[in-house]
Amino acid sequence: MLRRVSRLLLAAPALSLALTLVACNGKATRAQCAEMLDRYVDMTISGDPTLADLSPEESRAAREMKRALRKAEPGYARVENQCESEISKREYRCAMKAPTPETWQACID
Repeated sequence: MLRRVSRLLLAAPALSLALTLVACNGKATRAQCAEMLDRYVDMTISGDPTLADLSPEESRAAREMKRALRKAEPGYARVENQCESEISKREYRCAMKAPTPETWQACID
């Protein structure tokens, strides 16, 4: 009995590490997917040359309108659902650090 307890105690740190790794590298949550997709949409909108000559207020309003239009597209909900089932937390962290839409895309391809 003492050996069994000793083995369990020795295995506990390894089990804890395994659980931590699974938690850190599991699938992205719904909130993380929304945040990640918002970041992508914002990056693509900010590169829109038609916003360059607008005042800050006009630019903000135009960005919000473009963001709402993109989110209303039929494919957006599909991509959001696909994200939850396919994107890992590692891919999420990479995408959130990406400086451009192209590097964001490379994180999840």
